[in-house]
Amino acid sequence: MKQPSLTPFPMVAAAALAGVVSVSAGCGGASSVRFGNDGSLHAKTTPHVDMRDPHQRTAPLVVSIVVDQLAAWVLDERLATLPADGGFARLVREGTRVRSLVYAHAVTDTAPGHASLYTGAVPRDSGIVANETVEADPTGKPGKRVTILFDPTLTSLSASGKHVVGSSGPELLLADGVSDRLHDAFPSATIVSVSLKDRGAVIPAGRHPTAALWFDSAEGSFVTSTAYDDHFPGWATALGRPEAVAKLFARPWTPLDAGWLGKHAQTPDAQPGEANWFGLGTTFPHDVAGSEKPFVTFRATPYGDDAVLQLGLAAVDRFALGRGAGTLDEVDDDGDPGDRPMLLAMSLSSNDYVSHVFGPNSYESWDELRRLDASLARFFHELDDRVGADKWTAVLSADHGAGYLPEGNTVSTMRPGCPAPDPWDRPCGPLGRILPDEIAASLEKDARAALGGPPPASRSFPLGGAWVAGVADPYVIYGAAAAALPPARRAILTKALMTALARRPELEKVYDVRQLPPSCPPLADESLDSLVCHSYAPARGGDLYLVAKPGYFFDPSVVVGKGESHGSPYRYDRTVPLLVRAPGRATAGLLVQTAPFGAFSRTLASLLGAPPPEASRNAPDLAGNVPHAANSALAAASGLGKEGPGQLHSFTAPPE
Repeated sequence: MKQPSLTPFPMVAAAALAGVVSVSAGCGGASSVRFGNDGSLHAKTTPHVDMRDPHQRTAPLVVSIVVDQLAAWVLDERLATLPADGGFARLVREGTRVRSLVYAHAVTDTAPGHASLYTGAVPRDSGIVANETVEADPTGKPGKRVTILFDPTLTSLSASGKHVVGSSGPELLLADGVSDRLHDAFPSATIVSVSLKDRGAVIPAGRHPTAALWFDSAEGSFVTSTAYDDHFPGWATALGRPEAVAKLFARPWTPLDAGWLGKHAQTPDAQPGEANWFGLGTTFPHDVAGSEKPFVTFRATPYGDDAVLQLGLAAVDRFALGRGAGTLDEVDDDGDPGDRPMLLAMSLSSNDYVSHVFGPNSYESWDELRRLDASLARFFHELDDRVGADKWTAVLSADHGAGYLPEGNTVSTMRPGCPAPDPWDRPCGPLGRILPDEIAASLEKDARAALGGPPPASRSFPLGGAWVAGVADPYVIYGAAAAALPPARRAILTKALMTALARRPELEKVYDVRQLPPSCPPLADESLDSLVCHSYAPARGGDLYLVAKPGYFFDPSVVVGKGESHGSPYRYDRTVPLLVRAPGRATAGLLVQTAPFGAFSRTLASLLGAPPPEASRNAPDLAGNVPHAANSALAAASGLGKEGPGQLHSFTAPPE
């Protein structure tokens, strides 16, 4: 059998996608509904013609896709510019679209976002409270930031056969996710999770996946961990090796459609604030192979998406169809592979890297979205060919939103509508970056002034170390010496640091995590205090929680002082789209205005035939096959209610 190939993708037609963001648009009519975080729902309907009834698979093949940093405001404004035969248009046309899926936490970063999507729980309950933590520096300098999932007891296993001590695993997860519930219900189910990032693969995979794969830029290879297996899976080896990845970026990145790009992009190609990441450049073309670190920079191009998608297809070939390269123990030979449910979880990280380096309004971000749209269309077509168009379902969302380059306030078209109110709370005032190492160094001086000098020498820190180990979005993390201080001395330290931080114009508020309440307000409470409370888990994260002012963010550390990031509690970072394609189950052409983030895991579990995670059991099921008040509302919204088309309905879902 030939290897699945998704690169290069054929260029899709440039026909405009008309009406897909309209409340009244769709296939044969559409509906508009809105869920509140308190479970309330409002619906407005027009007549609707559903998709044909599906031919039922023996077991479901469900694809979950997280497009890293795809903000609700980005897709809402750009969806109508994408081609009618693209991947996003197909999902909208054949399924249900949620305009704004709303998170109930403030720490809008990749790891917490993925955990909330797949467990239905806020970071306080999922245990995933940040992307990174800090390794203390024995010399007293700000410590190195490392992935929060790092486990020194694990070993990284690469496609090229290399083993490296220290890897990532699911140990920090406190809550069961969809994959855990699927495994409990169907022990023979296939669960494959693939991403460029460890957190994009580890968290969706749960504790017992068939495979969890992510890209290690230091190795130039996809890797897994001994948390899951004692070898890299054979079916993924050919596509996961450095030479296979290098083929993807052999040609420079150029615009897919220069005319379309010039018409829609809102900035110059070389806009102020873009980062020249290891020589990748700030204007097209971007020569990955000619950059200083090709396996690092390729992630900030559409080629990163291609690497993940082709591994996804290889997994479908191996586990859904029982064919392709691999070892015998990778497929249960008892019965047809189609008898086993399969979850293919893919996190597409290139959109995030591109936005971090170039900004979400850049030429590069627009072209990344256009190319992703074409890649998804091709991927869905490949699924049609392999298993049949009516025998796979898909759920697509994002882990967090996006902000703006600070230099954008010199380009008026980047923030349309200012100074009018904005449904996503996008800022009209000053914008800026927060430099974590600069803050850490400054706070260490404040700490030494308050406590009378550096920490005393110890066996672990013969030079004394630092009171402040470092800063990792969104936390100030105390060093070991500060953590061991008597309560009175710790209070002196905390007061000094909070006083210093209060003088910083880029910060909205600073929280001492020890003063957060033992229980948080309901998820429907979107106050800052509530969002921060839901973001912190006791004994995890750091010691002081920093909330940026609107328009400010922690520097993404691609090139210090350049690029864009997220992480704030404001709606431009806290709302994302949700698209659900499930023939005969998710209502085709339905537009839901808002829904709580638990709808993702609730719907995904429903499509897999598994019990939902505990935290999302009362969330809306957009596949609609489980009795639930919110689902009854969806049925009414599809034109089946007594009130008739065009009437406004109000429904109440069960409490959390």
